[in-house]
Amino acid sequence: MSILIAFVVTLGLVILIHELGHFLVCKWTGIYVKTFSIGFGPKLLRWRYGETEYALSAVPFGGYVKMAGEGVMEEIQDAGTGEQYHYPIGTAEGDQLAAMRDDAIPEHRHFRARPAWQRLAVVVAGPLANLLLAFVIFTGSVWDTGLMVVPTTEVGHVRADSPAAAAGLQVGDRIVGVGSHAVHNWTAVTDAVVEASQAADPAPGPVDLQVERDGATRTVTLRPGLEDGVWNVGLEPGDTRVGLVQKGGPAAEAGLQRGDRIVSVDGETVRSFGSIARIVSANPGRALTVAWERDGRAMQALVTPEAVEVLPDSTVGRLNFERYFESEAVGPLSAVALGWRATWGTVMGIVGSLPLIFDAGMDAVGGPIRVGQVAGEMLRWSFGHLMQFVAFFSVNLFLLNLLPIPVLDGGHVVFILYEMVFGRSVHQRVQAIATQVGLIVLMLFMITVIVKDVLRVIPS
Repeated sequence: MSILIAFVVTLGLVILIHELGHFLVCKWTGIYVKTFSIGFGPKLLRWRYGETEYALSAVPFGGYVKMAGEGVMEEIQDAGTGEQYHYPIGTAEGDQLAAMRDDAIPEHRHFRARPAWQRLAVVVAGPLANLLLAFVIFTGSVWDTGLMVVPTTEVGHVRADSPAAAAGLQVGDRIVGVGSHAVHNWTAVTDAVVEASQAADPAPGPVDLQVERDGATRTVTLRPGLEDGVWNVGLEPGDTRVGLVQKGGPAAEAGLQRGDRIVSVDGETVRSFGSIARIVSANPGRALTVAWERDGRAMQALVTPEAVEVLPDSTVGRLNFERYFESEAVGPLSAVALGWRATWGTVMGIVGSLPLIFDAGMDAVGGPIRVGQVAGEMLRWSFGHLMQFVAFFSVNLFLLNLLPIPVLDGGHVVFILYEMVFGRSVHQRVQAIATQVGLIVLMLFMITVIVKDVLRVIPS
């Protein structure tokens, strides 16, 4: 049930917002909207308000806004509704017969009669609405919960052959200052290191850290590096407390609670959350002894990490609890800035991961079943986690819909830009062929993804 609820919330919200973007810009520009549908295919529910029919259709993986005088796309939309309009798509005869159904609608309210910039605005409004949804969710989340910080500056792990190891930093050191700035949590440490290193010319430059060790304060010089565009320091905070615990997960079944301090895993003493993760990840499905402290009492349990497939032929273990965070309140302007940073960071993160996705092929792509599974898992963490996933999924749809593929919004953008540059539109027959080819390719892709989804959940 949690998977179904999460799936409906995720897919329903991103589709509704996407189509609402198209719809509102149509209203703003005066284009006549005949149908606003969530889903494709035969209409299950339909009602009319004003000049527009609103519908809930049988196939829930998308939606559409049908505009008067839309041309090829309107003809294709008609063909999939189950209502029999017998005209050949993309031909002069088909265009004429489709247009005859709009005779009662003033010509100036037809989509094709509007200036190119207005049609372009209508097309890009859907993807941009998805990006705006992600921004609103990220901003609202950080404003509501505050900025989540790791409340320590103690070093819990120093990676060998890292800039931190070269600087002489040791486990147990407490960082009290970065450059001229005092720091009180790990988030402040990382932000200050990146800021100071970026300010150097050339960047990344050296950064002075004030460190407490054995009751004395000393200054060490850290020289951060870049690995695949990511800042490389080699430090992890020394906090093994348990944060949020997922309902029904291995950690919850073992009795772990927020605030418990993990002492050892599988007999190995741990000083950082990363150390815990490395042991657990390497032991999917193997029972481990986890020892922890709660209010001064020593406790332990045998816990079996859940096996999770992260990449084809790559399975890791998960106990399903988060790092311990505390919240720092932020004002509305800071929330907006952090919300935009999270939104743009998600866009760039997805774009940056495309080479890995192409290397992995179809095995790296998830369909509606996988979306439902992940959404359900996020809901078991919290409703806030589900909304974070909705934001991530919405950014994915923003990027997907801007791909220059006919039948997607990006394909229409290409057609309209061609018209704006060359002063003439792409012939309707060419648009029809390209759109139908794009539709066939998209349907084959979706069928392949759904079949792979089904095979993943069927026991071998």
